[in-house]
Amino acid sequence: MEKHIKLLLLIFLFSIFIIGCKKEENKEFTDTPVIESYLEPGNFLMLNVTRQIPFSSNVVYASDDINNLVINTTYNNSLHLLSSLGDGTYVDSSTRVSEGVNYNLTFTYNSKNVSAYTYIPSKPQNMTLSSTTITIERMDTTSGPPTGTMPDPIEITWSNSDASYYLVLVENIETTLDPIRDFGDKEPPGNRFRKSPTNSASEEIRAMDFQYYGTHRIILFHVLPDYAALYNQNSTSSQNLTNPSTSIVNGYGIFTGLNSDTLFVEVKE
Repeated sequence: MEKHIKLLLLIFLFSIFIIGCKKEENKEFTDTPVIESYLEPGNFLMLNVTRQIPFSSNVVYASDDINNLVINTTYNNSLHLLSSLGDGTYVDSSTRVSEGVNYNLTFTYNSKNVSAYTYIPSKPQNMTLSSTTITIERMDTTSGPPTGTMPDPIEITWSNSDASYYLVLVENIETTLDPIRDFGDKEPPGNRFRKSPTNSASEEIRAMDFQYYGTHRIILFHVLPDYAALYNQNSTSSQNLTNPSTSIVNGYGIFTGLNSDTLFVEVKE
């Protein structure tokens, strides 16, 4: 499920590149690494390191080879050296990520010690759905607008006594997508959508949120505050570059843990 959560922050990490470029136009460029890593139980520890992309051509990059960095992680009182897979991707394939474990990251880049830390939150507890099916009228050029009343929203609930952050991702898993409504000349939407991070204990999915019929996977992610903060940073202020809610020192991006549970909903005509 890690691949789904990566998609959610791709645009935010790209904005870090762009914002960094604008910020450095009027002063000396500092080659600072951008880290992207989402650690989920059952997966290997993996991260990606990239360079910022400045607008100016008059910049000097550090001599560090992005594919040959010496990156170490520490967890369970043991030190692990990550292996390079190329394209700035590194992995520790010696063990799987585990719930409740703290992870520390260190490496040297541009003569600076880059570090980060995170932990893996607990799996969502007592996740329930108010209904596992929802019936929606088809809306196309022949049927016209729906004639009946809209069905009640599906309510997702879970335990959240400590006001942690959670995020709901909904994904249609059918091989062939069957649209609920006529999209006309517009490009059809993707097969997934998500809600913003919340620290409540419930979320509603309305009928109009669904775009296709069929089986949908409802993934509830337990995320950390740094993920929620980065997700919600939608301004173009250069202050985004300070990463105030992340643990990264001498770098940008995100190094965070998450955990999830999954239920299913059937959308019928």
